[in-house]
Amino acid sequence: MQIGEYRLNRPEEIDTPAYLVYEDMVHHNIREVLRVCGSAQRIVPHVKTHKSAEVLKLQIAAGMNSYKCATLREAELLAEHGVSEIIIAYPMVHPAKLKRLVNLLKLYPEIEFKAIASAPGHLTALSEVAQAAGVELGVYVDLDTGMHRTGVQPGQEAGDFYASIAAATGLKALGAHVFDGHTLYKPPVEERTALVDKSIEYMHDLWDRASKQGIDVVDNVVGGSWSFHLYLKEERVRVSPGTWVYWDSRNATMSELPFKVAAVVLSQVIDADPDRDTVTLDVGSKSVSPDQPVEHRFKVVGHPNAVLTAQSEEHGVVALNGEKLEVGEMVLVAPGHACTTMVKFPHALVVDGNGDVVGRYGHQARDR
Repeated sequence: MQIGEYRLNRPEEIDTPAYLVYEDMVHHNIREVLRVCGSAQRIVPHVKTHKSAEVLKLQIAAGMNSYKCATLREAELLAEHGVSEIIIAYPMVHPAKLKRLVNLLKLYPEIEFKAIASAPGHLTALSEVAQAAGVELGVYVDLDTGMHRTGVQPGQEAGDFYASIAAATGLKALGAHVFDGHTLYKPPVEERTALVDKSIEYMHDLWDRASKQGIDVVDNVVGGSWSFHLYLKEERVRVSPGTWVYWDSRNATMSELPFKVAAVVLSQVIDADPDRDTVTLDVGSKSVSPDQPVEHRFKVVGHPNAVLTAQSEEHGVVALNGEKLEVGEMVLVAPGHACTTMVKFPHALVVDGNGDVVGRYGHQARDR
């Protein structure tokens, strides 16, 4: 089976749907992110995309030792593999989470743990964590530059809150954390650049306010997969994309970035309706993430005109629009969102450059 760059030997021996990761493409993506960023020290990869010890080891081998995560299980995975810095980029308020965080800080004193905050309750909780663990915990102000999901508003509110971090017992104010999710799914680079420039303006305002109050700004962690490279002109930032390691069909619409879609789902055509010019694949919402608009949930590799029109739990109905697919035929689909498709599977099958399945990447941090 050969579709473009994707070769797979004996696909009939793999039950479908199956999650495949092409290891040569992962290595390509690692090389390219380092080239784009200039060094491993400029990038803080988000572990959410792969949640895998095996992929993490590849990143560590490439010199990446600082990571961002959203869940404590991800933080535990990172700590277990000896990274030097872990930024937990999710508000910590639940007592069970705070207890686990204290335990992590005590168990791994050699690792530099950091957190984000944007509400007084976050500071209260994190201060208690720091005191319980006997550490000074670095904290970034989570700055809402336009996504409107979490974060304080730029300007006076951000400056005042940053001062509150610096004044809190056991906490050290570090700088800004910015996830600019409002840049997502905007292929024109000019549109994203304008949004990034506004985020940079907001950060500069925060830095100025901090300076006037005599508070240091030592680090800033910014951006996501749709914007990270547009911040690199700023010397005082590190960038934090996640999806680059696997990429996906929606990210691939950004023509200026050199990554390859390394993770795909092996599927089979299970039915056809010639009158409607559709086929049905065994790729439903339980095997490819439904968090995208229907037509963007996956693309059929090698069949650019085919479009997903309906999806249920175990079925995906595809309008062929002139493409040819037969019942029983094996196909590959490129997810529209790599991060949320990966968690559908307990592991990925690793395919080498010859098309042979040579191992597995476990999804050890799949659960919270």
